[in-house]
Amino acid sequence: MALASLIIGCAVLDDGITPRAAAPFLGQSLIEYQARQAAAAGARHIVVLVERVPAALVAGVDRLKRDGIDVELARTVADAADRIHPDEQLLVIGDGVIARQDLLKRAAQSISPALFTVPDSGATLRHERIDAGARWAGFALIDGTMLRKTVAMLGDWDLQSTLLRRIVQAQATRVDTGAASVWLIESAAEARATEIALLDRGGGRLLPAPLGARLNGFLLDHDVRSGWLRAGSLGLAAFAIPAFAFQFVALGALLLTLSGPLAALPRRLDAAGLRTSSQERIWRWAQTGLFGLALLVLAWELDGIGTGWGVWPLALGTIGLVALIWDQTRITGREPVEPSLLAAPLFVFALFDMPVQGLAASTLLAGLVLALGQRRIAGPDSDNPARLV
Repeated sequence: MALASLIIGCAVLDDGITPRAAAPFLGQSLIEYQARQAAAAGARHIVVLVERVPAALVAGVDRLKRDGIDVELARTVADAADRIHPDEQLLVIGDGVIARQDLLKRAAQSISPALFTVPDSGATLRHERIDAGARWAGFALIDGTMLRKTVAMLGDWDLQSTLLRRIVQAQATRVDTGAASVWLIESAAEARATEIALLDRGGGRLLPAPLGARLNGFLLDHDVRSGWLRAGSLGLAAFAIPAFAFQFVALGALLLTLSGPLAALPRRLDAAGLRTSSQERIWRWAQTGLFGLALLVLAWELDGIGTGWGVWPLALGTIGLVALIWDQTRITGREPVEPSLLAAPLFVFALFDMPVQGLAASTLLAGLVLALGQRRIAGPDSDNPARLV
């Protein structure tokens, strides 16, 4: 049976003016992010119930449609109900509610009716109460018929609260999600805190948690665009080429190494926002191409100063292994390490005037990363991707 989704976005933030649906969230509107969550959970048809349609909301809907997501705006509850087929399974997402993506997927795969809850505690007081021990997490699975029957008897009552009561009366299966897995956005400050929490969940493998949180806050506060970060990464990799050409090996290796985390940041931002860059493959080719060209220039210079022809197999071997790592990432979607970081051993050895040994260490590290990636694919924990930052 087809899965649809109803996202409620009628309330305003605590400033009393800005609709929650239009609140900025991870480079888009909040309702746009919720719609992407619903689509990622399997909803083929999404209806957004809003009372006001500001320009930010219209732009968000246009972006969703360009990305192939079937989304419609409804201004009244009756209009929303008319857009949902009675036989459709309906993933209901409450006003301003953000949940972990795995929970929404679980909800979408549940047997209707299903109600997801959080425990009644000091941290969940703003969630709607169900009974003495539980409150509504903000999402549920019902069918289109229940929605239509609720709208038919709604009158002047609030749709979200009334629909919740009918789901409870229908003896829906309850699933406790835990308060830390759900966020209710009622202010701009809460939206920012949730953004940082979602970015933190993307990993912090290279940076300690406090530094990672500061970096996330900086990126969000200054509205840093993914394109700027990608261009900066390519710039660092490009400047490594003349550095190697003038035999500043440590500087060139450092520039290559720093280009890796900088290239990973936009992918992390896009992943947190549930968006994909249509030009990601081009950026990857450009980054890998510059990495390979830089190593070839380094090999040429090292060969020219009498280090021997052995630098060529090392340089070509590293380039080949990086290409295999990228192909492995493309196929599996799991990135064991940013390829540019493989220049880190070269930087360390170059500080001690041992560039050939550093190049050998980079080649060895690349082979180890590729082997570990293959083992992870075949292993029982292959569903847990290792992330960079």
